[in-house]
Amino acid sequence: MKTKEPKILVANRDLVLPGQALAIGPVKPGDYVYVDKKGVLRSTKVGLADIRDGEIRVVPLAGGYIPREGDLVIGTVSKVAGNTILVNINSAYMGIIIPPRGLRGPSRAKYNLSLGDVVLAKVKAFNGASTPLLSIEGEGLGKLRGGRIYVINPTRVPRVIGKRQSMLMLLRDKLGPDIIVGQNGVIWFNPKTLRHALLFEKILQKIEREAHVSGLSDRVLQLIESSGLDEGSGSV
Repeated sequence: MKTKEPKILVANRDLVLPGQALAIGPVKPGDYVYVDKKGVLRSTKVGLADIRDGEIRVVPLAGGYIPREGDLVIGTVSKVAGNTILVNINSAYMGIIIPPRGLRGPSRAKYNLSLGDVVLAKVKAFNGASTPLLSIEGEGLGKLRGGRIYVINPTRVPRVIGKRQSMLMLLRDKLGPDIIVGQNGVIWFNPKTLRHALLFEKILQKIEREAHVSGLSDRVLQLIESSGLDEGSGSV
């Protein structure tokens, strides 16, 4: 039997609306795409069509963070009660850290967190109903010391990272290596100077405004070069 050829109804990066037909036939539906009774793939959000590797998904232009297992998130400790640590992860859901039983010494010290501490954690479990379970076990996870916190729309995170991490590598190369991007839209940056911190904020604002426009990396590079700052710059 001959396989039906897929028919893509939109171009990559096209602006799409909720309910808009995106494709017909054997195309894999990705994030924010559903298949109706007639087999037509449709969008559930206002956003940009993203077509690659036989899959079509929609990148929303606005929206809050919904935790997914395996996500790296940056959060702030909001409550400590016994062995339960609640973490604000920029979501309608509050994250929770529960230290494993039997920990001693340095392993247990990692969980000695206080109100206001900033942590890098991984979403260990989340079923969409209960509180997301976070883990700080693993290299690099746990309390982040120093630095500054920036919050962006979570839907802009892919643009801050870039294809094959191109944007993130550019930022680290020009502004310094201490940049961590959480999937929840929270970003940690340890700037060398106040000028670096302010420039980084301008860059994030630019990415949020122009996420849907091609050539963004070139414009970010121009902004950095026009500032006179790079990884080797001196202090203010």
